[in-house]
Amino acid sequence: MVRRLHYKYIVAIVFMFGLFMDMVDSTVVNIAVPQLSKDFHASTASVEWTVTGYLLSLAVFIPAAGFLSDRFGTKKSFLTAMAIFLIASALCGQARSLQELIFFRFLQGMGGGMMTPVGTAMLSREFPGAERAKASAIISIPVVFGPTMGPVLGGYLIEYVSWRWIFYINLPIGIIGFLFGLKYLTEHKEPYARTGFDFIGLVTGGVGAALLLYALSEAATSGWTSNKVVFGGLAGIALGAVFVWQELRAHPPMIDLSLFKRPLFTLGNAMIMPAFGVFSGFIFILTLYLQELQGRSPLEAGLIQAPSAIGTAISLPIAARIYTRVGPRRMMIVGFTGAVLTMAPFAFLTASSPAWIIVTFLTIRGLPFAFAMVAAQTIIFGPIENDKQGPCSSAYNTLRQVAASFGVALIATVAITRQHFYAAGGPVTTHAAELGYRDAYLACVALMVLPLFLVWFINDKKADTEMSRRLAMEPAGAAQPSLSH
Repeated sequence: MVRRLHYKYIVAIVFMFGLFMDMVDSTVVNIAVPQLSKDFHASTASVEWTVTGYLLSLAVFIPAAGFLSDRFGTKKSFLTAMAIFLIASALCGQARSLQELIFFRFLQGMGGGMMTPVGTAMLSREFPGAERAKASAIISIPVVFGPTMGPVLGGYLIEYVSWRWIFYINLPIGIIGFLFGLKYLTEHKEPYARTGFDFIGLVTGGVGAALLLYALSEAATSGWTSNKVVFGGLAGIALGAVFVWQELRAHPPMIDLSLFKRPLFTLGNAMIMPAFGVFSGFIFILTLYLQELQGRSPLEAGLIQAPSAIGTAISLPIAARIYTRVGPRRMMIVGFTGAVLTMAPFAFLTASSPAWIIVTFLTIRGLPFAFAMVAAQTIIFGPIENDKQGPCSSAYNTLRQVAASFGVALIATVAITRQHFYAAGGPVTTHAAELGYRDAYLACVALMVLPLFLVWFINDKKADTEMSRRLAMEPAGAAQPSLSH
């Protein structure tokens, strides 16, 4: 039965297993933050590194993913990444200290940092041009059900079993996906990647991002003018400049900066970065708000967050179907405008806000975002030719994960620093905490305005021309490998 499927659907199924693990893993760990603080007797800022450390590890290893998969093969790279993710998940469940858990989460990020961009590149090769919108509809299954199941399952396990099981649940999902991919995926390599490896780019880019994130996280407890924050930030910026210089001269580069000469690619990524930063930061502080301010249990917090994917479940397939008729510009205007308007009400939540109001806000919030994401991903990947899909996926996923890690650190820092500001040097009262969360939610709204501004530079006719050009360049049957190979 499986062999009757077109190969592109085989790729989509395998990628869904990996993406589902990633989506579930990110949501369940957010739910566990307050419990980890209690078990390890650590501050929220310290435990935050179980989230930001993982996201940062993704950002460090994603750049290498496109090149390595094009050199050694997409099948081999994807399955190796999945195996690393599974082993690290088991180790996270065995962690005996917060330092061990953060380290094993970093290892998890190594696997996730390879798995997602390699899977994205495989998918984009098989769904060229405007068909990328169809691919978005197919992978909507893990995108919708991962965030829905993750908080509820994680909340139940944390409250009634142990937080360790939030990592063990990856194992059966990953093993099935690994065996399926081992049997049905075919290998794909690109000629450009046969020689050279940009090790300097990997080190400068990864360490630079790490230092910037460290400075941003430390600002919450040490202050913006502390030596750690200032020197860490400056060192990160300096290494970032070295990274750009290196990428402009490396052959082949870790990140192909020539892709940014393409207006659609640049605009799409410029909109995606603040959007994912807001999304990740919002989910992180929402979890803290529900458990630390409102005093809800992990299971209650999970049940409240679960319906947030209902809006996305409704709008994602619709967005994929109407893309070719509506075009990217109008879809993104609707999506980003809706994202701004539906996020603003969270600034009015208090310690006594009832659950039904929060659930309603979350459900409505999920409706418009899918329209923006489908359109943005389509204009990023749709025009890119097959031999550039690996570098394109690496660049896109690197920027996305860097934005996500910075989003968590930035929004958490805003919440913590503003709470202490309103406490005026004394203990953080309930009212001060409410005001701190209000400012953090408003920061999310402000960041989401940036992609809305950039949308006006998108031209639907030019986007359609670029998509058509790629389809015309692809040889007939190029994206239809046989399963018998």
